[in-house]
Amino acid sequence: HGLGTRLHLVNMPPKFKFSEGERVLCYHGPLLYEAKVLKVQMKDKAPQFFVHYNGWSRSWDEWVPESRALKYNEANLLKQKELQGLHPDKQRRPKKRERPKRELELTPSTRRKRSRHDQQESATREPSPDREVRVDIPQELRKWLVDDWDFVTKQKQLVRIPKKVTVKDILEKYSEHVSESDPEKAKSGQVQEVCHGLREYFNAMLGSQLLYKFERPQYADILESHPDTPMAELYGVEHLLRLFSEHNDQQTRGFILLTCT
Repeated sequence: HGLGTRLHLVNMPPKFKFSEGERVLCYHGPLLYEAKVLKVQMKDKAPQFFVHYNGWSRSWDEWVPESRALKYNEANLLKQKELQGLHPDKQRRPKKRERPKRELELTPSTRRKRSRHDQQESATREPSPDREVRVDIPQELRKWLVDDWDFVTKQKQLVRIPKKVTVKDILEKYSEHVSESDPEKAKSGQVQEVCHGLREYFNAMLGSQLLYKFERPQYADILESHPDTPMAELYGVEHLLRLFSEHNDQQTRGFILLTCT
């Protein structure tokens, strides 16, 4: 009737790769675990999935980005078995084995329920302020993180691995420094415990959380050429800084607080 056609823009709901109730394989540390998607949401324009790891306590339920979840199919099940072969020490341990006191497990497969006595003891124990460890990145190092991101993602340059000074070396130097400057704190063993925990946490998180896509082929080569060497003895300061970056500092800070309690 002579009227121009009007186009109405409609806000279409976002499409998610996985749906609520779907069975998936999810990275936790270097391994893949069967999980179920409980919720989906968009956060900072990126899809997030709240997953429950099958057979494990609800305390392990967590929000994960799309990059940590895979479709549950034959190809990815084969990938799961391959990763288990590369990391046999991270696989499920017999339930009869007692959990050493103060040991912190890093994957759902090594989670243990505390005894009723331990639960009552922790409920009555008041938090100790001097055990809190804050992880704050100075502004100068934040600039390094930006440069590191640009170096890898834009310029397509890789950090040379193995590093001359590794994550293990850095944490040992820090522990030595604290021992010299504060002997009383060194005697408590707290700093050594935190450094040991950070080293193990780095080993567990590097493959799934601390690498850019361009770095993954190099990581695969490193795993093949150094199958028995922990990643903290190969990677260096660049990747350690990423562990404390804005994306991970909340999770890492919580981990440090746990190792100190």
